[in-house]
Amino acid sequence: MLSMKIHNLSQEGQLSLSDSLGVKVMDIVIIAGVSKDQGSQFSLKHDYLLTKDGVVMSYSNLRKTFGLLPPSELTCHNTPYLAGIYLYNYLSRRGVNCGLINFLDLEIKQFEKFVRQDPKVVAISTTFLTNIRAVKKITEIIHRHAPDIKIIVGGPLVYNSYLLNCMKDTNYDIDSCKRDYFFLNSERFYYEDIDLFVVEEQGEETLWHVIDAVKNFRDYREIPNLAYYKNDRLVFTSRRPENNDFSEDLISWDEVPEEYIYPIFPIRGSRGCPYKCKFCNFSPGRTFRLKSPDIIAQEIAALVTTGKVRMIRFTDDNLFLNQRYLEEYCRKLIKVGNGIKWTSFIRANSVTKNNVRLLRDSGCLLAQIGMESGDKNILKEMNKKDTPENYLRVIELLNTHGISTQLYFIVGFPGETTQTIENTIALINQFHHAGPAINELMVFPFVLAPLSSVYSPESRREYCLEGYMTEWVHYTMNSEEAKKCAQEFLLRVNNIYPHYGIEEFFMTDISTLKRTTELRFQMRKSELLQHSHEIINRYWQELRETV
Repeated sequence: MLSMKIHNLSQEGQLSLSDSLGVKVMDIVIIAGVSKDQGSQFSLKHDYLLTKDGVVMSYSNLRKTFGLLPPSELTCHNTPYLAGIYLYNYLSRRGVNCGLINFLDLEIKQFEKFVRQDPKVVAISTTFLTNIRAVKKITEIIHRHAPDIKIIVGGPLVYNSYLLNCMKDTNYDIDSCKRDYFFLNSERFYYEDIDLFVVEEQGEETLWHVIDAVKNFRDYREIPNLAYYKNDRLVFTSRRPENNDFSEDLISWDEVPEEYIYPIFPIRGSRGCPYKCKFCNFSPGRTFRLKSPDIIAQEIAALVTTGKVRMIRFTDDNLFLNQRYLEEYCRKLIKVGNGIKWTSFIRANSVTKNNVRLLRDSGCLLAQIGMESGDKNILKEMNKKDTPENYLRVIELLNTHGISTQLYFIVGFPGETTQTIENTIALINQFHHAGPAINELMVFPFVLAPLSSVYSPESRREYCLEGYMTEWVHYTMNSEEAKKCAQEFLLRVNNIYPHYGIEEFFMTDISTLKRTTELRFQMRKSELLQHSHEIINRYWQELRETV
């Protein structure tokens, strides 16, 4: 789950000055990532958002632009990364003195403060870092402010790098992956800052053993599940899969410093995914584990008692994966949630006319649904195991009960044509939009991602598929055509809007927000269609009156 460097004093078996003076030193600084606008983003979200002078016109920024006071404490709010909080809790409970940085680029002064406490390790999570260049930017920032500190890297990017490295002598297209993944790329520039990699699907136990070895001046290089470079030669230690009990995920919130608890807060209820969508590279090589409803209920109850959390954001792809789980989790949320709101990805076929009220009453404010397409043949090719008719049913059920949606679409999967895209747009334009709910969309051009099923040699042959990530061609479309169609999506759909941020749902009443969202949508479309300044200014004036 992280990248870290080990302080060279531990190798020499010497105490630091702060140790000798009896000052409590820091063992590890955890870097969860960088701010979300600095991360990798494959969607076209920012193409769809209304901006003014380079600033996204979120509800709070509209209020500022019009000279009004910020509407709530959630203004300019970032939701923290769960990986950092989880590691902080896991290690702290085992006697490790930790510091946590959620967004390194925004928290440089705090990082410098931690560095003055003589940490032995800096650990970088790659949960939201999708390539080695993104990691390099972080290691460069670290060394600018702490040139002598050493480093470990782990998490999904490292584990995926390991999985790909295991296939380097097969007919799998590894060569294309070298620019993005560790172990495949032989350029010293990308690994020279990193002393140690944690190579494990979970990794937190391995990290703990490393820190314990460093603190006690033992050699850590024989610990299982590690990788490092020795004289520019890659070395892997033995493999010993971790099987950490999900009860370990129950964070002791009373021991977590208040500054790490945000109004909109993430919770994880599962690991991996039981489904096999062909475009997805999240589940291959990973074991699906589901946290029990009782454990989730305990965690939410503890968060409620902090008095700071107003909304839970489940980070899972498939926590609410069928009717039984949806109903069981919702009942627990009603019992312990004290009216707290929440959002999560939800399988469409888990929502029924018999349980949608339960979903609403449990506090579900926004249901995220990976629709991906409105064409039945594309859904079948993707192995989505759902139908356009079911999506229509579920959207109407949710909207009628006041639950908004965030709907995800992929444009360009093998088999996609202009006609299948027309079918998707036609489906979206059939939504009834009943009640006060808001329907939002996220559009992604198809990405040919390593470790996804469609990246395999067999699928490449089946679909006449060539390329890598955002540049590809297959038997019905190429990446440039897909991107163009995705960019035109906004101009073709009605009453479905770009997502500006979940915090907006707390800043005003839903009818005002819905009207604001409609006006932003119409104004952005007018800009893209190059309508007259008179029309655009009319929208701008109406926006002022609305907010």
